[in-house]
Amino acid sequence: MIPFPVRLPARPTLVVGGYGYRNAGDEAMLAGMLRLLGRDGITVVSRAPAETAAVHDVRSIGLAAAPRAMLAHPGVVIGGGGLFGRDMGALGRLLPLFGLLVAATGRDVALLGIGVDRDMPASSARLLAMLGARATSVAVRDAESRAILASLGVDARLQPDLSSLVPSAGRDAGVGRLRSIGLDPDRRPVVGLCLTAVDPALADRLHAAVLAAIDALPGVDFCLVPLSRHPFVAAHNDEIAARRLAAERPRLRVLVPPDDPAELLAVFEAFAAAVCMRYHSLLFADRAGIPIVPIPYAEKCLHWLAEHGLVAADPSPSSMLAGLGAALGEAIA
Repeated sequence: MIPFPVRLPARPTLVVGGYGYRNAGDEAMLAGMLRLLGRDGITVVSRAPAETAAVHDVRSIGLAAAPRAMLAHPGVVIGGGGLFGRDMGALGRLLPLFGLLVAATGRDVALLGIGVDRDMPASSARLLAMLGARATSVAVRDAESRAILASLGVDARLQPDLSSLVPSAGRDAGVGRLRSIGLDPDRRPVVGLCLTAVDPALADRLHAAVLAAIDALPGVDFCLVPLSRHPFVAAHNDEIAARRLAAERPRLRVLVPPDDPAELLAVFEAFAAAVCMRYHSLLFADRAGIPIVPIPYAEKCLHWLAEHGLVAADPSPSSMLAGLGAALGEAIA
């Protein structure tokens, strides 16, 4: 039995979240959600429904169709991820209102695998408190989110991130992926770089630190993994910054995340270490058991680091080299 003991809503079930934006972490959570719910009677709301249907083998509809679809689905799941964080766009901020509308019609609403930021607008907090009080189940992925909801009068169950329900394809599969772009982790250590330019000032500092590390470690290979490739918002398209870095250091490689999250988990198992900004890069590296150099860009990352007793690294050349030196140890001795 999948270890996620929460009450699931009635079927057919409409699943609403940050899907169809080419964010590997969100897609891994959806894959985990579908392992939990199954696919029979499930409809996923997506920004790219044809892509979601093809990748996840599930019925999918566009955003505009969601209000009408609600009438045909007695159960609705909102999740997972940082849907109630300060970085969500306008559509994300409408989620609590959508959930309240669903609940007002007498349907089951479950909030599963979510994260909550303490630093959210007061209006959003009030709406979330109202929705949490009406939800049949509320499950969060970190203790800080649970504490935030408790302060709003909402009792939530603490459960692992939904991506934890997805098994890895195994290290050999990850080695194969890296070899396909000219890297061989069995011959030279490969460091994964999961970077984002959402915070431009932080990204600029990290850009310089990564270049310095590459120059100082000629015996180490580096692989950029753009976990978010947002099709509409350039700041959330990590591939743009990745290609810019790769253009400055030709021995850098860029690995576009595979659609199958099991294959992506396998890639992390083939890394010797990882520099992690994105939330799910932290989770994937931790699952793979590899050393992490954490450079958090958002509150949800700080939540995870605090729970795991890790301290954020300074995005400077000296700190980067020190962190990678400690992470790689004998591999670069």
